[in-house]
Amino acid sequence: MQKVVEPPVLLSRILTFVLATSVVVLGAMVFTLMKMIPLERPEVFFLYTPTRSVNVVIDPLVPNADNQNSVYAYQRGFIREYVIARNTLSNNPAITRKNWSRIVQSWSSKDVYSKFTKTRLYNDFTLGEQRPTVSCSVNFNNNDPVLRMSKDTYHVNFTWICENIGGQTTQKNYTIQIKIQSDLDEKTSVTLGYLEKLRDNPLGIQVVQYNVIDGRGDPLDSDITSW
Repeated sequence: MQKVVEPPVLLSRILTFVLATSVVVLGAMVFTLMKMIPLERPEVFFLYTPTRSVNVVIDPLVPNADNQNSVYAYQRGFIREYVIARNTLSNNPAITRKNWSRIVQSWSSKDVYSKFTKTRLYNDFTLGEQRPTVSCSVNFNNNDPVLRMSKDTYHVNFTWICENIGGQTTQKNYTIQIKIQSDLDEKTSVTLGYLEKLRDNPLGIQVVQYNVIDGRGDPLDSDITSW
């Protein structure tokens, strides 16, 4: 005689299976979240109000006993993205120019950006009439390429990998010394109109020094016609 499972027993078994599966999934999520703390790249967002008559007070990002690790993690992430945007050259010059104007310009002090615009490859990608014949990417050499040397100074180690139109690849290692600072004074009061300028750089951190200390000059001063 065939054994028949009564409906209440079947329902109980299904609910038990669903509950056990939920517990396993929840445990996996909790474990994953615990591994993510502290976050390596905190993301900061501004909350806009519907009226433009509101004044907003922005405090500079100053490390203290409570937020020190988060601040330094944000600064390292900021520097990584800056180095990538500054030294990545796309086959499509429009993409390169967009990154330079959206990131490099807004994340640099006036002096640093002025020196950047005088490099050979900046002129080739923005002023040249012919399509650039080289593309370059940034490859960080290890899991922690951004080393904090002092309060606001970091060293960045990376390999610059370039490929010309003929498929020839060239690699060069660089160490960059970068100093950052906030352009916000303590208790700076700004209007919502000014916040529009901070869309691409919400905390107002800027690179105030950018020096190549190992690698024989700025990568963007390379002569791509010799490759």
